[in-house]
Amino acid sequence: MMIVDLIDEVDFKDKLIALGAPVTQAQSLSDVQLAVLAWLSTYPEQAPFVRALCLEMEKDNTTVLPAVSDVMAAFL
Repeated sequence: MMIVDLIDEVDFKDKLIALGAPVTQAQSLSDVQLAVLAWLSTYPEQAPFVRALCLEMEKDNTTVLPAVSDVMAAFL
């Protein structure tokens, strides 16, 4: 049996919330993208942490849902 790590919308939002990003689980991914980009323009010192999070999720055997991957690309 093959077990795959999957990053879905809920996981992605949880990880951003853990970083302190002003997002909620109720927001759509497009709203999350806008909120995080606005947050990063106000707090640019957070950008390396968001980038590192996105890069970490892209490596190894982690599968990222395409919609989440599209949002992550905006942060890289």
